[in-house]
Amino acid sequence: MRVMGMVSGMDIEQMVTDLMQAERVPRDRYEQEQTFKGWQVEAYRELNTQVSSFDDKVFDNLLTPSSFLSRTGSSSNSDMVSVTSSSGTGHSQYTISGVEQLARAATTHSTDAISVENNGFGASQSLGDIDSLEWKKGTVQTDIVRGDGKTTSFSFGEGDDMNREHPMIVRVDGKTYEIVMDEDPSEGQVYLEPDEQVLTFTEPVANGTRVEVEYVDNDTDGRFMFAGMKTYSNEGGPVRHEDFITEEDSLQNALNTFNNSEIGINAFYDEYTDQVSVSRTETGIFYQAGEGNSEMTFEGDFFTDFLKLDNNLDQGALNAEFTVNGMRTERQSNTFSIGNLTVTLEDEFEQEVMVSSSIHTDLIVENIQEFVDTYNELVEKVHGQLMETRNRDYPPLTDQQRNELSEYEAELWDEQAQRGLLSQDRQLGNFMSQIRLNLYATVDVEGSDINHLSDLGITTSNDFRENGKLNIDEVKLRSVVEGDPEGAFKLFSQAEDGIAQNLRATLSHMGEAISQQAGGSNGRSQPHQFVIGREMNQLEDRMKDFDRRLDEKENRYYRQFSQMEQAIARANEQMGMLMNFMSGGNHMM
Repeated sequence: MRVMGMVSGMDIEQMVTDLMQAERVPRDRYEQEQTFKGWQVEAYRELNTQVSSFDDKVFDNLLTPSSFLSRTGSSSNSDMVSVTSSSGTGHSQYTISGVEQLARAATTHSTDAISVENNGFGASQSLGDIDSLEWKKGTVQTDIVRGDGKTTSFSFGEGDDMNREHPMIVRVDGKTYEIVMDEDPSEGQVYLEPDEQVLTFTEPVANGTRVEVEYVDNDTDGRFMFAGMKTYSNEGGPVRHEDFITEEDSLQNALNTFNNSEIGINAFYDEYTDQVSVSRTETGIFYQAGEGNSEMTFEGDFFTDFLKLDNNLDQGALNAEFTVNGMRTERQSNTFSIGNLTVTLEDEFEQEVMVSSSIHTDLIVENIQEFVDTYNELVEKVHGQLMETRNRDYPPLTDQQRNELSEYEAELWDEQAQRGLLSQDRQLGNFMSQIRLNLYATVDVEGSDINHLSDLGITTSNDFRENGKLNIDEVKLRSVVEGDPEGAFKLFSQAEDGIAQNLRATLSHMGEAISQQAGGSNGRSQPHQFVIGREMNQLEDRMKDFDRRLDEKENRYYRQFSQMEQAIARANEQMGMLMNFMSGGNHMM
């Protein structure tokens, strides 16, 4: 703490403060310039966000076929037939009639109650608690080996004595393989060597593939039941899943194992009827001739004895049968494709129902309008900032100056101080000129009369003050899109010279240039990674150096005033001595 001015009577503290305030003027300019550059960074990054949004709009609205070439499907009776249309269907029309039956999934259920005396039980309780179940004796063992891409044969259960009277299960990456012993294996099968615990596949098992083998040994302490089920794929080939059910399992867990497998079924226990219901998750008939007539085949005591599922019951699977354009046909599902139309049969009927697809003109026009509106917003934003001049009468406030103003006064000051942040930026002006060149380019679209935006009814505003904003003749745009949507799409999307393709390239370069200037994207998050950030760092270094010199100068002022105080004190002391001497001499006289 400095206590000065006691001798001179001068306010030294205030005098030094006033002197330092004048000395700080250059330092305040550094701080104000740094603040202004910080505002510039924010303005550039905000602009880059808008450029990125415009780029996304170009891609989503002009380069995505599902958006630009969107079609709409219609039905003369949507209660009977509903329809949707994907892109690229063109104009198409079909007549559907004579729907004699709808597709139906195979389904079956227990032939009787599965618990003793129909008492029921909890689906989540352990099966080992149910006394009426007839278990097989033996302990289920699991062995896991890994393929190496070279080996076809694998040994399993080393040290265990497998009981060959019981089934065994082989899964390769979760897919169940059928075990054969009297013939060479084919696809989906594996050969078990007689009297040996060796499995042989038709070809080497891929490297890292998990081969899981479950078998039963001769340990009579364990109890189990075997459960197997077969369905058919869309191609008509058999699909299997097998499992060993143990005392620790519950009915719900056992059913979930099959529900979550690849066989495509849904099974559940109904407590009211004390029965299990099983159905295919897909409608239609999948089995091929010679494979039987059941979509679902049950194997093992768990399904046939405990759950009382009878393979001889009619499971009721049906294909949808109908006539399209006079041709009698059928499908496994009630929802199917004709060309690129997706048709759903809602009910059985005899009369004719017309389904068709057409250009979704409203959506295409809306997408182009959104693109134009976004472009015009970008033009207004950029040119508004380029033409705005900096108001040098309102430099950014320093911390000290801001503390001297009210919050409202500071906001008004900042509003003026932030004018012209991007004023006369040549690089931005050049990019906007290039964007206009991209938009006004002529494109050679093969097989189409659409070669320019004006052919779509999109023209440049005649008002020079709008800096090249686009206007749309919606009537002409609709007419052209309805007549030649593919030509309009190619105008924007052609690989080498499409308007949107070239526009996105320019926007990418613009975004990169702004990032180099102000960071915030493309991995430039630190000040030293972009131009303005480095300039702000330099200003920070200058302010630190200036602060150091200001401290030195302030200390020097205080030393000088201290020396002055000391000199005045000595002069006062000498004057006092002289006055005392003179007063003493007069007294002697």
